[in-house]
Amino acid sequence: MRLVTIKKRQEARVPETGQIAPIHIAFLLFDGFQPIDLAGPWQAFVSANEESGQVRYRLATCGAADVAATAGDGLRLQVDRGLAESLAADIHTVMVPGGEGVHRVARTPEVLDWLRAADAKAQRTCSVCTGAFLLAEAGLLDGRRVTTHWRSAALLRRRFPALQVSDELIYSESGKYWTSAGVTAGIDLALMLIERDCGRTVAQRVARRLVVPWRRDGDQRQYSQALRAQDRAGAPFSDLMDRVLSSPSHPWTIDEMADLCHMSRRTFQRRFTASFGVPPRMALSRLREEQGVGRQKAS
Repeated sequence: MRLVTIKKRQEARVPETGQIAPIHIAFLLFDGFQPIDLAGPWQAFVSANEESGQVRYRLATCGAADVAATAGDGLRLQVDRGLAESLAADIHTVMVPGGEGVHRVARTPEVLDWLRAADAKAQRTCSVCTGAFLLAEAGLLDGRRVTTHWRSAALLRRRFPALQVSDELIYSESGKYWTSAGVTAGIDLALMLIERDCGRTVAQRVARRLVVPWRRDGDQRQYSQALRAQDRAGAPFSDLMDRVLSSPSHPWTIDEMADLCHMSRRTFQRRFTASFGVPPRMALSRLREEQGVGRQKAS
């Protein structure tokens, strides 16, 4: 299989005067990591160097092995530094990607010890997607508000009840700890860090360069309320949600929806909230807001 080496050298012009000390970012790699969780933030930081006209970020990968394979063993990356070597260097920010291998590596004492030591040195510790499981296993997120990919949020909540898991967030900041949802949400997180480090103008230029939205707020929901409704609308709510989604402007009342589900008002509200995670009134409000329909309260 082809071996790919991530270059440490950033192709950015360094001003002769007024140079600001670069921010060193260590990306932890392991077998089974999700490649976009690495590549998305990495490219955002590289683009920030180019757009700011100086090396604001120095990036390096580190890991317990010399090579890390992505999920499905489809891509193999040469790791820049071993774990011990990386601790000897300056670390400002730790970035932990997710991927199917995160649960296996979370049982590796060497990696957990490295995370704790790196976190003690770093000013920021961040995860993308299911990378939050690894930070949680290291005991770094107890009592923190965190997020992860919505498909993994329930599992994160069950395994680590001391965490405050918010499964709808794009990214979450809790002290020095940043967690983000999956896939492209790692870019949103990187853009927020770039704005903090380099200013809004540079972050906006990076977003334009990468052809991504500037910028999704951390509180923006990971996926649409319509999709959420369809995804969770099993029996006995599937027919109801089909009707609500087809006519969101209808003045739906709690009693009308309960009747369609053949339930009492009280039972409907309890079972709806348990299934969807929010009460019926809140679900209606979010659907209407998302679809640009005037807000109407259910009675």
